[in-house]
Amino acid sequence: MTTMASTRRTRLEPPTSAPRRPLGAPRALPPGRPVQLRSVPLPQGAAGHPAPASVAPVRPAWADQISRREAEVLRLVARGLSNAEIGAELFISLPTVKSHVARLLDKLDARDRVQLVVTAYETGFVLPERLRRARPVA
Repeated sequence: MTTMASTRRTRLEPPTSAPRRPLGAPRALPPGRPVQLRSVPLPQGAAGHPAPASVAPVRPAWADQISRREAEVLRLVARGLSNAEIGAELFISLPTVKSHVARLLDKLDARDRVQLVVTAYETGFVLPERLRRARPVA
């Protein structure tokens, strides 16, 4: 009977081979090699291209149909908050949040929360964070 050398290691022992790169992680460049970053300019009018600063925001037609509280709820929905998080932020109960969201869905003729968010961003009712920081508060 031959005895085999035990190649098992415990969890506390470091690996014997070089550490493997996690899936999707970038490869390390050899020392001294410069990193080249590529930049592709967006064409004018492309999706995601910020509007010129001189253009005043247009108030959507449905903005007059929603209450001030519904507007607050819509802004928080657009930020990605859950109903419970919205309730905690605005100090209102969960059924009240659900009621506001349901009324928003009806008034904006949206079938789900995703359409609410898309409508809010497309009409300029909600601005992306990077543009909110750049715009002066009036």
